[in-house]
Amino acid sequence: MTSPTQQPPAATHSRRATGYLFLGLLASLMPMPFNLVALVPLGAAIYESVRLMRELHSDRAPRGLRIWAGVGLALTMALLISIVVPYLLYATTRDYNDCLAGANTQVAEQACEQRYG
Repeated sequence: MTSPTQQPPAATHSRRATGYLFLGLLASLMPMPFNLVALVPLGAAIYESVRLMRELHSDRAPRGLRIWAGVGLALTMALLISIVVPYLLYATTRDYNDCLAGANTQVAEQACEQRYG
């Protein structure tokens, strides 16, 4: 039997970061407050992305690879921020969603938009 080849650590970190980012993206699609679950895989994706960038830097990888690793980290941070920011405004967001849930007509929806928009 042949022994499996050992992959470079950068490839492992890249795969993990991508998987965690995808899992965080799926979890972020849940409604509030359940989308807080997405913070766990996104935190892991940030950790793996930082490890990836350190590994690429120490291996003197081509600049393009390091740039794309940075883009992945930026996308992860953007998704994380887009989940956290609504919780900073949770009271207003909750009231707005409650208003829209009770609005049965377009006039009522417009009133919600004027009041909270």
